[in-house]
Amino acid sequence: MNQFLSKFNKQFYFQLSLYLFVNALFILKYIPRAGANGIAILFSYLLVVIAGVILFKKNAIKLPEKTFKIAYLILIALMVIIIAISLIYIDRYTVRVDRWSAVTFFLDGLFNGQYPYGIHTHVSETNFPSPFPVWHFLNIPFYLLGDVGIGLIFFLILVTISIQVNFRSYRKSFFFLLLLFISPAYWWEVAVRSDSLSNAFLIFVFILWWIKKRKTLEHNFLFAIIVCGLLASTRLSAIIPIALFLFKPYWNLSWKRKIIFPIGILIVIAITFSPFVFWDTTDWVFFSRNPFMSQTSVGNTYVLGGLILLGIVFGLIWNNYNQFFFATSTFLFIFMLISQLSLVLTRGVDGSVFTDSLYDVSYFSLILPYSIFFLSEKTQMYN
Repeated sequence: MNQFLSKFNKQFYFQLSLYLFVNALFILKYIPRAGANGIAILFSYLLVVIAGVILFKKNAIKLPEKTFKIAYLILIALMVIIIAISLIYIDRYTVRVDRWSAVTFFLDGLFNGQYPYGIHTHVSETNFPSPFPVWHFLNIPFYLLGDVGIGLIFFLILVTISIQVNFRSYRKSFFFLLLLFISPAYWWEVAVRSDSLSNAFLIFVFILWWIKKRKTLEHNFLFAIIVCGLLASTRLSAIIPIALFLFKPYWNLSWKRKIIFPIGILIVIAITFSPFVFWDTTDWVFFSRNPFMSQTSVGNTYVLGGLILLGIVFGLIWNNYNQFFFATSTFLFIFMLISQLSLVLTRGVDGSVFTDSLYDVSYFSLILPYSIFFLSEKTQMYN
């Protein structure tokens, strides 16, 4: 029993280390830009979070569920209010991150009859929309409401409902939301109207739903093809957690279904792209400007091949859903770290990683849903 607890204690603190590492990157990169001492703030942040987590683990069990339910609902309301205030008072055009305009300008062009993947963002005339078609489609309601940033509120509420339904514990749900609330990485997403983490939340919620409904790849084969194809047609990064989640059941399919499954997904993706491929059949503008050019413009083929092989290993080693969340956050961290290190080796650094605009630490935030979920699930095991 002691050996069991020791193992999970190590896993818990390893995931806590990943959570802190991601947020440390954002503190060190963005706090100095506000004229503050990044090192001092980072030290204070680490001290407060580590102490808070330890105290929560030791004392949370003593408080009734009703207390956590009230605290959970208050925290949701507080986060929604802060996001709404940010959307109102932060001038989106002063932000040098163009994820919001990549979606907004794409939809502007689409509704005006212009080829949308050829429209540059507000940051630069060489920056073009990189999200895939389904993600743009999902953002149409927020666009019609006047600000795609409203999606931040929608996906926050979506994920809070999903974790509560999955956990069936306000204590765990509150801890999940609290870790999100005190995450500088999350509030950076809000401040710049980034939709990257919202996309990660969508994939995370799908996985939670699949688990809750006890779906299997064997018995939901066609449904899985359609949904996976649609989700893969949101962003390239969406493919990683889905692949890790479904690779083991995919491995156990018959050879016939092993062949049909990826081909079926590719067909669904092709259908979602077809309006843009055939937008112009004279000059075939899609082949001169498309989102793949933006999402694969940096990287190393050999490194990517190695990471795919490593992903196969991670997709096979987990045996229960808690292990899946641990494996996914760990692999995403390794994937992002190696990708950035490869970029440093091939492109060099102009100043430092924290000042060179080529290096985007925001991709590390994609591990947060899985890491925080694991921490929340395990937080009561070691009181």
